[in-house]
Amino acid sequence: MKSNPDQYEISTITKGGLDVFIRPIRADDAPLLEALFDALSPKSVYFRFFMRIKKPSKEMLARLMEIDHGRDAVLIATERKEGRERILGVFRLMCYPDRKEGEFSLLVGDPWQGKGVGAKLLEHGLSIAKERKIESVFGMALPENRTMLALARKRGFAITWDSDVCAYEMTINLTRIKRN
Repeated sequence: MKSNPDQYEISTITKGGLDVFIRPIRADDAPLLEALFDALSPKSVYFRFFMRIKKPSKEMLARLMEIDHGRDAVLIATERKEGRERILGVFRLMCYPDRKEGEFSLLVGDPWQGKGVGAKLLEHGLSIAKERKIESVFGMALPENRTMLALARKRGFAITWDSDVCAYEMTINLTRIKRN
């Protein structure tokens, strides 16, 4: 399926009053993504990647920037201040080949956590998944990541313990959600 990534651009205001622009990530955003890591605590990095990373390697950044926009969706929430853009958070949806199920991840820089950035990214990402006729979306969260688990509960995800990975699986059936 061909997709025009620009069709997913939106401007919104978060519950914390942040004026953010959500858009698909572009190849030239690598420096902005790298800068986001400077705004992450070791705990936030661990919650997202399930491992400790001090600074992303060039190889890791390259993998994070490799996106098949026809199959997957990677959205960033950005803020523009003093003529400079910075990434506040990232939502990633990776779809399985059958295109019925997708896996999501969410990462928000520490200064913007609790201000609605993650909620807006998740909401917009799920609307894209639904538009693409993805039937269900799941993600994983460590038990200590109470903020992500609370957000998932609030958005209607079912949450179950996965003893194989010692994390909670958050799943939402998009076929049961009415379109916005």
